[in-house]
Amino acid sequence: MYLPDLKQPTDPTKALTGTGTILLVDDNDAFRNIIRTFLESSGYNVLEARSAAEATAIVGQHTGTIDLLLTDVVLPGVNGDQLSDYVRFLFPTINVLYMSGYGNAVKFESAGSQAGAHMLPKPFSKGTLLLAVGQLLHWREHNTEKVMPMRAWAGFPSSAQSLA
Repeated sequence: MYLPDLKQPTDPTKALTGTGTILLVDDNDAFRNIIRTFLESSGYNVLEARSAAEATAIVGQHTGTIDLLLTDVVLPGVNGDQLSDYVRFLFPTINVLYMSGYGNAVKFESAGSQAGAHMLPKPFSKGTLLLAVGQLLHWREHNTEKVMPMRAWAGFPSSAQSLA
């Protein structure tokens, strides 16, 4: 599901600031730093990782909640779709916002059909990002549907698999 399908919040300006914890995963350091800055300047707590392996380590050690997984679709080793399965195993009501610079060339059918999973095409502006994040977190407040992973964790380091 792509973001235009989301319903607008009652007050769009509320979507530009927020609270909550976001797990940001992208292997491009410069891009990830910009996204982290956008999110933190708008009030979000950001946990960041450059790979799925780093993300699983963070998820395994994090004692609080994670409200949103913001991940690139194409990651080294394990892709964003597989990562979302792992994170959703631990946080079944989490929303997922995928980012991709590959447009429609990336297979997204299985992830996009799950509740709380949406795609944000790269490049995007700060406003577009914050609106998408705000809309998803607003949607989560009204929808607690649990999405259990459907695929195996093939490709994850054995330490991540032992967390389950």
